[in-house]
Amino acid sequence: MRGSQRGFTLIELMASLAIVTIIAGIGGPSLNRLLHRYRASAALNALTADLALARVAAISRGKAVTACPSRDATTCMDDGDWTEGWLVFVDANDDRRLGAGEQILGTRQAPRNGDLWLYSTDGRTALRYLPSGFSYGSNATITACVDGQTYGALVVNNAGRVRMERTAGAVPCPPAQG
Repeated sequence: MRGSQRGFTLIELMASLAIVTIIAGIGGPSLNRLLHRYRASAALNALTADLALARVAAISRGKAVTACPSRDATTCMDDGDWTEGWLVFVDANDDRRLGAGEQILGTRQAPRNGDLWLYSTDGRTALRYLPSGFSYGSNATITACVDGQTYGALVVNNAGRVRMERTAGAVPCPPAQG
């Protein structure tokens, strides 16, 4: 009499493989959405920290501090596209441009992966904090878009305070963004 053999039959192996394939097919898109939300949150959190730095520096130094989108960490861009990074500097001459002798407080490359876009409100392409900590002008909104969907936004009010808004469900990005 032969001893019992151990192992899987071909049918058992194929059934197990089919189940794993189905589970991966269901879980793949959910994981992709989770990664998009994580990337958007990471970018918004980094920008929140740098805007807090700008506000505190303006108050403590008694001078205006500007935060603006930048592609090269030396020049402010006027297009409101914060996707590639930003620049925070003491704006000693109040011209909202980094000039000779003005101190750079921080630069940041945004977490870039090709499908994340950060855009600010029309007309508020840079944020300027006064020595009082206020950021006068209309409320500024910087929206994070991934693959045409809004994943959150930062809103900066006139008092200079930043709050983060999260979106629930699929919200399309504003036109011409993402």
